[in-house]
Amino acid sequence: MRISVKKVRAITAMKFQTLLNNTGVMLGPILALGFVFVIKNIMPDVDVNNEGVSFSTNAFALSFGIIFNIAIAGISMSSAPLAEEKEKNTLRVLMTSSVNGLEYLIGTLLPPFLLLILVNLLMIPVSGSSFGNIPFGTFFIMTTAASLISLIIGYIIGIFSKNQAQASLLSMPITLLLTSVPAVKLFQEDLSAILDYTYTGVLTNYVNGIVSESGYIWNATDISVLIGWLAAALGIFVYAYKKNGLDR
Repeated sequence: MRISVKKVRAITAMKFQTLLNNTGVMLGPILALGFVFVIKNIMPDVDVNNEGVSFSTNAFALSFGIIFNIAIAGISMSSAPLAEEKEKNTLRVLMTSSVNGLEYLIGTLLPPFLLLILVNLLMIPVSGSSFGNIPFGTFFIMTTAASLISLIIGYIIGIFSKNQAQASLLSMPITLLLTSVPAVKLFQEDLSAILDYTYTGVLTNYVNGIVSESGYIWNATDISVLIGWLAAALGIFVYAYKKNGLDR
């Protein structure tokens, strides 16, 4: 399948404009930054490393912020616009034009993907953390991979939804589960081991590892979880894409 850079750029520009004009979708990243700012200012500054237990107000604010941004904003930024295009039948018209599926996917994916990356980076200073104290390479890889997973999950929801209302309804339990991970891991230690197998659980462990005495160390479990979620999301997306005839 050949890709036209000109068509991808045109779709990307159009999607950027559509994304920025969608107040409901853009509210997600704004709320994420706002919640982190509030958490940082209302919670007492705590930095504890005792008997293997690590807790930091900055780390909690950062983990909550990036998970809120990646899970809620990420899924809504891909599911809502796709469901809207299906609802208005513009997606079918576009798929039957000279634009192929891969060109549409790349052009549609880039705007929310770049926005998520930007907001994830802004989370560091807003949470009170410092770029100098965070291994930037690991942070970038972790948040970028998780952002990609959320966007693909959003596309899956958008494909199976008939309209935006249904997309929001289907997204709600998924985003609620994913965003509750930091709090659940903090207050329900019995569930911590299970939540480690979610990609938001990996993000939470990473941020908590930053403030620990030993720091965060890449391990086979976290890598496997990220790769597994990404592979599963891509597999389901391809199935949904073909099942709904969008590859024609």
